Amino acid sequence: MRQNRYGHMVHEYMVNRVRQIMQARAERLGAIQTQAEAQAYVLDIRSKVARCFPALPARTDLKAQSTGELDWGEFRLEKIVYESRPGFMVSANFYLPAKVEQELPCVLGLCGHAENGKAYAPYQFFAQGLARKGFAVLILDPVCQGERRQFYAEEGVSEQEPGPRSTVAHNMIGNRMSLTGDFVGSWFAWDAIRGLDYLLARPETDASRVGVSGCSGGGTQTTQVTALDPRITMAAPDCYITSWLSNLENELPADAEQNPPRALEFGLDEADLLLAYAPRPTLILAEENCYFDLRGAQQAFADLKKIHGLLGSPDSAEISVGDLDHGYHKHAREAMYRFFIKHAGLKAAWQEPEMEEIPEAQLNAAQGEVVKFGSKKIFAFTQARAQKMKAQRPRLDHKALMESVRRHLKIDIPETPPHFRYLRHSGGHIPAIGKGYQFAVETEPGIQVILTMFGDLENFCRRPVGSVSLYVGHLSSEEDCAELPWLQRRLVDGERILAADLRGTGQSFPTTCGSSEPLEPYGSDYMYASYGSMMGESYLGRRVYDLLRAIDFLEDGGATVNLIGRGVGSVPAVLAALLHRSRPACEIVNYLPSYELLIDRPLHNWPFSCLMENCLAAFDLPDLYAALGEQLQKREPWGAWL
Repeated sequence: MRQNRYGHMVHEYMVNRVRQIMQARAERLGAIQTQAEAQAYVLDIRSKVARCFPALPARTDLKAQSTGELDWGEFRLEKIVYESRPGFMVSANFYLPAKVEQELPCVLGLCGHAENGKAYAPYQFFAQGLARKGFAVLILDPVCQGERRQFYAEEGVSEQEPGPRSTVAHNMIGNRMSLTGDFVGSWFAWDAIRGLDYLLARPETDASRVGVSGCSGGGTQTTQVTALDPRITMAAPDCYITSWLSNLENELPADAEQNPPRALEFGLDEADLLLAYAPRPTLILAEENCYFDLRGAQQAFADLKKIHGLLGSPDSAEISVGDLDHGYHKHAREAMYRFFIKHAGLKAAWQEPEMEEIPEAQLNAAQGEVVKFGSKKIFAFTQARAQKMKAQRPRLDHKALMESVRRHLKIDIPETPPHFRYLRHSGGHIPAIGKGYQFAVETEPGIQVILTMFGDLENFCRRPVGSVSLYVGHLSSEEDCAELPWLQRRLVDGERILAADLRGTGQSFPTTCGSSEPLEPYGSDYMYASYGSMMGESYLGRRVYDLLRAIDFLEDGGATVNLIGRGVGSVPAVLAALLHRSRPACEIVNYLPSYELLIDRPLHNWPFSCLMENCLAAFDLPDLYAALGEQLQKREPWGAWL
């Protein structure tokens, strides 16, 4: 049974780090007192936001198709398919009032994580409602929702199964994209921006009155597109806006597309994405019982109100709070109608009449599946990007490779040994060996690596001298020592093994997020890796740092260290073997053969915490294995599924 004596260690470390970032942001905002200072703040965050959405492509021919029409009396709709990138199809519905006599204000509709995307009733209703009130609306399916399924039999999904649910699918897609320096949020944003291109190219629409709205994941996209596209003139995100600190404190993981890389490094919060083009009219929609913390939404509104006011537009920021749970409820839709009607200069009633849900099949623009309609899968683009990187990858000598790895892991290696503690009343127990004893190595403030020593029990309260094996297990190093026969045989034969639980593993596996398994694609391990990315750091890099410091601790006491890594633990073991100045021998078992394997196998469960962002531009794991040469032993590789 895994012990979690340090189960909140990583969480409180991350919370403290993000609190410091948000405190610095609050101080910057608090110091703004003039219009010029507010303008400078807006320009600064606009440039920073753009850097959080890498790899946006050039515009190409939309190749838009109208595949059918429906007439529902008070409104009509066209079924649209367009290519946001060459060969990558987006399914959408274009809603219009029954009669169009002049250019119409228009709205881009963006969907949350409903599996049926644009056909989900509340999303249909807000599009219908806007059309009835005189707006043109384009609402589109997100990737892996509605008609945009991506996982099929060739990805390992049974013909009878739809594949992973949208949130899990987004993470699987986003995690592997990160290896190439891409960001899945850039894909969501680009689909929407190209949808806006289509919307504004229609003769019925007025480019001077352009809204965007969506709920939850659609609220995320609304916020991001608002930050990236100057053509938007009014925005109404629903049930999304809070603070990234609130989400972290409340143990709320978010999809990969909701966590822009480097956003926290740049000192941004969610409200800043809405401020990128302030004082653009903006309505924050929220609910009292939503899991996106209302306190964060209220603070975001206060931030908007201050900056809009200094920019001479005190009435262009609003907030509407309902008393229900997460969702685009009728009262929220009506608040959005009222806001858009006001800023579009229309004369229309904001109340929503009773509306009829249109069956999903009737809304299908690509006969139900864009892939079968002729679209490329998103995986093909990532594979092509990775292959191009591989072909252009430079040949690095050993020193250059070490430096490249260190930069990708974003770690500096200190010269002095770390502080440590003796943990008298702790330690695992292996029947054939007996009780172990433990050290806690303090690798940085708030973080401890737990080392459990087996095979040398007479030396309690003394660091081992001579040859020792530092073992980094798959999920829990101590459990591996107790359960794996080959490790137990080595202990019985006299090998001295220290089981190392790096941050977030074994004894410090987080007890947060309702997560019981490190490999959950939407659990705590993923959340902390995502926040590391947003802070411009590498969660894997911090684990490698932990291991480097553990080696320092042992060598400072007179030990000669050999590394053993298994499964998830094989990745930091190899990286530490490459980077540590003592060049320790390293053995890896059940290791990941290459990151390229994950590019080629979209359905996998190697966690985000094992990946290095943009590393494939410089190296892959086989390059590291080759560089270690005789220093490394490998056996029993694992595939894409652990």
